Amino acid sequence: MNLLKPIASGLLEAIVTLRTHRVKVMLFCATLSSSCTEIPLDYDPSLKSPPPMDPLVDRIYSLSTPSSSSSPSSVNDPVTADTLEAWVAYALAHNAEVTAAFAQYRTAQAQVPQVTALPDPRISYRFFFEQVETRVGPQKFAVGISQPLPWLSKLRLQGAAASQRASAAAARISSVQNRIISEVADAWYELYYFDHGLEIMRGNRDLAVHLERLARTRYGSGAAGHPDVIRAQIELARIEKDLASFTDRASLLLARLNAVLNRPGHASISRPVAATLQEISATDEEILRRVVTNNPELKAIMFELAVAESNKERAKKTFLPDFSFGIDYIATGGARSANVVGSGDDPISAGFTMTLPLQRGSYRAGVRAAEASIVNEMARRDHQLNRLQSETASALFRLKDAQRQVTLYQSTLLPKAHESLLATQRAYSTGDAPFADLIDAQRALLVFELAEVRAIADHNQARISLEALMGTALPNRMSPAEYKHE
Repeated sequence: MNLLKPIASGLLEAIVTLRTHRVKVMLFCATLSSSCTEIPLDYDPSLKSPPPMDPLVDRIYSLSTPSSSSSPSSVNDPVTADTLEAWVAYALAHNAEVTAAFAQYRTAQAQVPQVTALPDPRISYRFFFEQVETRVGPQKFAVGISQPLPWLSKLRLQGAAASQRASAAAARISSVQNRIISEVADAWYELYYFDHGLEIMRGNRDLAVHLERLARTRYGSGAAGHPDVIRAQIELARIEKDLASFTDRASLLLARLNAVLNRPGHASISRPVAATLQEISATDEEILRRVVTNNPELKAIMFELAVAESNKERAKKTFLPDFSFGIDYIATGGARSANVVGSGDDPISAGFTMTLPLQRGSYRAGVRAAEASIVNEMARRDHQLNRLQSETASALFRLKDAQRQVTLYQSTLLPKAHESLLATQRAYSTGDAPFADLIDAQRALLVFELAEVRAIADHNQARISLEALMGTALPNRMSPAEYKHE
């Protein structure tokens, strides 16, 4: 206890002294802090807020049919959402992956000020158990304050890496949103195919019922044999089976779309009524160039490559020393002798320390690790470019092939199939054609009608795939070929 009393007394006196000289201390801290604010950082001020979403908003509107519209309330109220535009807006506002992407962006953004800040200042206190006798008096205790200062470029490079990492997270917000838009639109057009296909199959069932009645009527009049009735009933049973299987897909499609919307799988969804088929004005080369330029995932990888390069430069700086500057105040009592010049004066000294970067092997290992990270990011970039080229080529083929099929079905096959069915039905009624020809004509019409609707859905899904790769809407060419299929 006797030993602690002088320490506590000296500590109390040190606090009083610091309060007395607080102006000097504040000036010292302000001087050191100003050195931090002068450190240039490769920091993008736009990272203070999420990235602009104008291209995504434009793309939402491009997905809907020309006559569709949605109110702002549809973003939060699924009951009022009745268009693709409204469901896309709802998905972007409620999807869990979008929420997670924004959270990751804010996390990365918050790292920038953390890695660019100076270390906290340090305060030291020394108590002399045996007071150091000097000419001007005994030294009782010493109080010091110091500020560690890393090599200036270290903070700059750390800030650059953190800023680029935040930019990558921002790009991934767009990447996730593009994927969500694509998933919603793809499921929407699959529902379009399902609803119109179901309608076609029900109409085909009604036609099969009519043909079965026609076969029974002719059988009753002796104009046809019993095998025609049996064949008609078998065909009707087959159609009923196909219709039941097709109907069962409804729950699967609803669950798929609701999963993207972050809603219960059984929740009801307004059904698509029409699908717009539009010709694309851009050439294949222009589309591929836009994909490579605008793809948000590729942009994110490029930012991560920049992060790896900044980390390499930062790793090289570990070979350089860090510094620390400080001042010390020594409390001194009065001189034991009388009339001593400077008696009781408290000396103040400035100090400087420097680290000795001796662990060179460890530093070189850090540089090698950073170089390996650069190789990894470059390989990811090349892989992404190859994948984008492959997927773009595939989507363009599907887009053009669907367009050719729609044109073929509408201009040739469907009119001929209707004509063939009517002609065969008349011929069967007069006994000039067997019932098998009538069944074949009916099947051909069903296949062509379903194939036309499938081609329209495929065309729109391929366009959505291209837009997901590009991150923006495809330019459309308004022409007589543009129509709305209902």
